[in-house]
Amino acid sequence: MSRTLKKALVWLVVGITATLIVKLALQVDWPEVYKSARSIAPWRIALALGLAALGYAVYASFDVLSRRLAGHRLPVWQVLGVTAISYALNQNLGVLLGGVAIRFRLYAKLGLSSGMIGRVFLFSTITNWLAYGWLGGVLFVAGAVPVPQGWELGQGLLRLIGAGMLALALGYLGLCAFSRRRELTVRGHRMRLPSWRMALFQAGLGAVSWALMGAIMWVLMPEGVAYPAVLGILLCSSIAAVATHIPGGLGTTEAIFVAALSSQFPASAVLAGVLMYRATYALTPLAIGIVSYLIVEARLAARPAQPQD
Repeated sequence: MSRTLKKALVWLVVGITATLIVKLALQVDWPEVYKSARSIAPWRIALALGLAALGYAVYASFDVLSRRLAGHRLPVWQVLGVTAISYALNQNLGVLLGGVAIRFRLYAKLGLSSGMIGRVFLFSTITNWLAYGWLGGVLFVAGAVPVPQGWELGQGLLRLIGAGMLALALGYLGLCAFSRRRELTVRGHRMRLPSWRMALFQAGLGAVSWALMGAIMWVLMPEGVAYPAVLGILLCSSIAAVATHIPGGLGTTEAIFVAALSSQFPASAVLAGVLMYRATYALTPLAIGIVSYLIVEARLAARPAQPQD
């Protein structure tokens, strides 16, 4: 894909998303949203919090899975802690600060070299987007995702995009299975290709992570919303958030969900569900993550790092 086409697609997503956000801001009835949020059953909120805890554990296990390929032997509990903290910050402050800077800082203090950290980060990133590709591809091809109002995308084009996503995911699996060259360099980071079994495990583990995010959103949505539709819309909003560079997709996720579902369900109830999702999956972990980060920083400052290579 040429750079010009990539830029055109990015600006198309940015323009459509911005339009939806402005439209949402002008039409939202906040008293009704507050009323809808209060009507969400406590057991649903408790279930969402439990699923969020499980989701963070699954995402943190991406880095655990990468230990052998990265070539380090940090204890599993340390890896889980570093990844969970950085992911909580990533969900609210953006990839560069949470997903990259904090992760690199904590791993470096634990003794990992920059090369090792780069391999860990690259493996986890591939795991996340590999699962996004095949899971989103299946949902798009199946026509399970309602097209948001205002998006000039028919189901035909969405299915074509889904087929392309599936092709990329299968291409990675094929590369891992058949490539004779087992080491690649991606953006300056040397990466050893996993076996095809490990690649399949990546695809499955990443899919569980995305499926849990979809489940959290689903239990907070109005009754009658189909789970595949919720997961598909969440996948659409995630790529829109990446394209617009808005930390945590603030406003983007809300606008896309309301646009996609407001023709069938009250907009206030949909928006209340998305805001409650943000509270359970982003804001609550952020509060825990900040406290945990400060504690970890204080403890690591008191002892020297032990080099891993």
